[in-house]
Amino acid sequence: MLPAFALPDPHGVLRGPHNYKQRNHLLLLIVRSVELPATRAFLRQFAEVEPTLREEQCSLLAISPNQMAQNAEAQASLGLPFPLLADPEGRVIARLTQWDAGPRVLHPSLLLADRYGELYQQWVGTYEQELPPFSELLACLRYLNRLCCP
Repeated sequence: MLPAFALPDPHGVLRGPHNYKQRNHLLLLIVRSVELPATRAFLRQFAEVEPTLREEQCSLLAISPNQMAQNAEAQASLGLPFPLLADPEGRVIARLTQWDAGPRVLHPSLLLADRYGELYQQWVGTYEQELPPFSELLACLRYLNRLCCP
């Protein structure tokens, strides 16, 4: 089960899994820092495939350890169609992936949960580029749709 949490988006609106429960599957992207070019490229990739995820009844939330202002800049400059949530203390991040609070280092992660909040699959890497390609994620999502929506 995904843990309950609420984190602010760039506009200060608190969002979490409860906003999507029983309506959509949920894909969480946990990224290292919106200031890193590799992270920005990773977020851009998901911005491009977001319509496909929406067609598969999947919503997207991204979480970074950055401040809200940094996330607001990234959200605007990258044109992200999904919320980018701020967790500068890493309290939620530590519950979802490996987090070292001292140097503020985390392992990027993808978490796919069904519409009822059950965690279906989690992928963790040292860098965003080590996470699986979108085609693998889409295959898992389509399988999940067959299980949940016969």
